[in-house]
Amino acid sequence: MKRQTVLIAGVVGTLALVGGGLFLATRSPGNVASASTTVRAQNAQVARGTLVATVNTAGNVSAPKSASLAFQQAGRVAKVNAQIGDAVKANQVLMELDLVDLQLALKNVQAGLANAQANLDNAKAKNSQNPNQLIVVKAQVDKAIITLQKAQSDYNAVAWRGDIGMTSQAAALQTATIDYQSALANFNQTAATINDSALRTAQAQLDQAQVSLEQAQRNIEKAKIVAPFDGIVNTVNFSFGDTAGTNAAAVTIVDLATLQIKVTLAEVDIAKVKTGQTAQLTLDALTGKTYSAQVQTVAPVGTVTQGVVNYPVTLVVQNVDGAIKPGMTANAAIVVERRENVLMIPNRAVRTQGNQRTVTVLFKDEQITTPISVGLANDSFVEVTNGLQEGDVVLIQQTQTRGANVPGAQQFNFGR
Repeated sequence: MKRQTVLIAGVVGTLALVGGGLFLATRSPGNVASASTTVRAQNAQVARGTLVATVNTAGNVSAPKSASLAFQQAGRVAKVNAQIGDAVKANQVLMELDLVDLQLALKNVQAGLANAQANLDNAKAKNSQNPNQLIVVKAQVDKAIITLQKAQSDYNAVAWRGDIGMTSQAAALQTATIDYQSALANFNQTAATINDSALRTAQAQLDQAQVSLEQAQRNIEKAKIVAPFDGIVNTVNFSFGDTAGTNAAAVTIVDLATLQIKVTLAEVDIAKVKTGQTAQLTLDALTGKTYSAQVQTVAPVGTVTQGVVNYPVTLVVQNVDGAIKPGMTANAAIVVERRENVLMIPNRAVRTQGNQRTVTVLFKDEQITTPISVGLANDSFVEVTNGLQEGDVVLIQQTQTRGANVPGAQQFNFGR
């Protein structure tokens, strides 16, 4: 893309050409000129201002936030709540299928859920006494342990006897052992009844009913087109009574509050462009309007087409209004360099010979060739870094033409 430099508003007036130029004609005796020579010159005054360099490019306006919305199940269209051009809000229902059958299915599932909840409540009531029963059988186990420990102690006291197996202590220990084992078995059986299978089954049925309810509700949502964000309706593809499938877009919406321009830049320009840089936009369709933009993204990798390398760049429009629309062609001038308070002259005033640049300074009706050093330049203006002072007047161009006899030709001075 072509690199240009432009002046910010207000500086152009400062650097305007001084006067309308110099018109000079030779005058012959008798107030009649047998021949005339016209010398037309333009000059400008060296002034200070702000000089900005731009990279120019073009692209089409687009809306990064847009959506093409389709039904997630087939059916007959029962409601169309939005038309092309309507402003809609996020979560607003734009179109609906016939919901009669789906709503009946939902009621049936809701009834099943209520029944499952009742079954679970009954199962819980039946098992509400289990904790008390467990306390009783646990006490029996504890009592059996104490009896067993006592019997074991008594047995140990007479264990030295040769007839120990015939003693009352041996019989008591055997009985205590049997009682303990019986109490422990009773405890384990009672504890197992707390995780009653009926209770678990009732809970599983309730969980399944909840899933069925969520599915029925989702089926109703699938039969609606809902706006995912605030925007403007761009297309409406179905009318009341139409049969809608799941493959065709029913409604498309676009967010016109955020607009962008995607452009491509040549490799010679991409190094100058950075995210965050500003740009000025003009649109072919909106004569006289200027918009501001900002560089949002710069692709790190270029694309090669027929040996030419280009880099995608995205600009975001800053001052969106209702006039600018997606699809319009936009011309962008990305500001890549800015210099404040520099001396400037029109670049047509500069003459180049080899590596030397000169200008013609007008001083006391004399034309003085003066060497200068320059900095930032473009098709219109150039920064002067050495050789001139603010207020100097330089010659831009001078042409001579010969014309027919002009009676009474004389000198006129417009400006200086």
